Amino acid sequence: MVDSSTDSVALQTVAYVGAASTAALLFDYTITFDSEVNANSIYGYYENLTRHQVRWTWRRMWGFTRIVFVISRYLPFVTLAMTIYSTLESTRGGVPNYSSFSVAYDAVHYSGILAAESNLTSNEDLCVLGVSAEVLDPVIFAAMLGIASISSSKTGVPTTGVYEDGWNASIMYGLLMFYELSLMSLTVYRRLRVYSMEGNPVIATVYRDGVVYMLCIALVSMINCIVIAVLPLAYSTLFDGPQIVAHSVLASRIMFNLRE
Repeated sequence: MVDSSTDSVALQTVAYVGAASTAALLFDYTITFDSEVNANSIYGYYENLTRHQVRWTWRRMWGFTRIVFVISRYLPFVTLAMTIYSTLESTRGGVPNYSSFSVAYDAVHYSGILAAESNLTSNEDLCVLGVSAEVLDPVIFAAMLGIASISSSKTGVPTTGVYEDGWNASIMYGLLMFYELSLMSLTVYRRLRVYSMEGNPVIATVYRDGVVYMLCIALVSMINCIVIAVLPLAYSTLFDGPQIVAHSVLASRIMFNLRE
C-alpha cells in the first residue's frame, strides 16, 4: 500500500498529463482549422480558416457520418475536462458521489472513443469493415458500460475509487485493445483478399491509414494496461488523456487526409 504523499504525487502527475493532453488536443484543433490559411491574405484567412471544419460539420446534412464526426471531434474536450476535475478533486478528499460520476465519465469517455472508431470504419468513404464495425461498436460500448456500472456499484462510498476504477479500466482497455487488433486483422485480410490487385491510390490510403490508426490505438491501450498492472493504482488514469487525444486526432486526420 502506498502512502498518502505518494498518492498525492501520482494524482498531481495524472493532472499534469491531463492538462498536457488538453493542450495537445487544442493545438491540433487549431492547426486543423487554419492548415489551409493563406498567411499573406486577410481575405484568404477568413475565407479558408474553417474549410475543414465547415465541410465536415456545418455544410453536411445531419446523418450518421456528421453525428459521429462531431462527437469524435468535440466530446474529447468534455472527457479531458472531467479527467482533470476528477484528479483535482481526488487530491482534496475525493469526488462527490463518485459512483455516479464514474459511470458518467466512462459513458462520455468511451462514447468519444467509439465515435472515433465509427469515423474510420463506418463512413461511406472509409468503409473498411462495413457492417462488421457497425455491429461491433455498440456491443463493445455496451460491454464497457456494463463493466463500469458493476465496478461503480461495488465502490459503495464517495471516494476516489482508485483501486476499483484501476482494475475496471484495465479490463476495458484490454477489451479495447482486443477490439482494435481484431479490426486491424480484418482490415489487412480485406485489403489483401479484395483489393490486392487494385492500384487505386484512394483505397491504398484508406487501408494504410486505417491500419496505422488501429495499431497506434492498440499500442496506447496496451500501455494503459501495463501502467495499471505495474504502477500504483493512483496512476490508473495516467494515460486516459493521451488515449482520448490519439483517438480524436488520428480519426480526424484520416478523414481530412482522404478528403484532400
